[in-house]
Amino acid sequence: MSKSDLPAREFMRRDVITVRETDTAWDVARVLSEHGITGAPVVNEAGEVVGVVSQTDIVRHLEAVAATFGNGQFYDDAEGETSRPNPSVQAVDLMSPDVIEAPEDTPASVLCRVMLTRRIHRIIITRGRRIQGIVTTLDLLKVL
Repeated sequence: MSKSDLPAREFMRRDVITVRETDTAWDVARVLSEHGITGAPVVNEAGEVVGVVSQTDIVRHLEAVAATFGNGQFYDDAEGETSRPNPSVQAVDLMSPDVIEAPEDTPASVLCRVMLTRRIHRIIITRGRRIQGIVTTLDLLKVL
């Protein structure tokens, strides 16, 4: 069997860091930062994957918030507090609901092709709607 035929189950990361759809934008940013990752699957109460959120999604949110304060600046409000993004914004509001997922037997070559054509950096490996693992571009570089 060539390396490109290797199924995802053989090299996927099983310790997947996820965020809940109800986590705030600040919580998501903290989780990504603490774990040194650029994105994570978003799961619902049942543990099913419902989306993916990335650093880019958070930055876009922060840019939109900053723009509302004029010239991209944050200002002190009447009480002298620094204005911050709305804390009620949740992962579900930031995430992409377009989850790119694949079964555990998907060959590395197919995962690579999907990442290239979809211009993404991670594919969620699932069984049903349950996360079994994740494959990133770095994982594929190590395999191929």
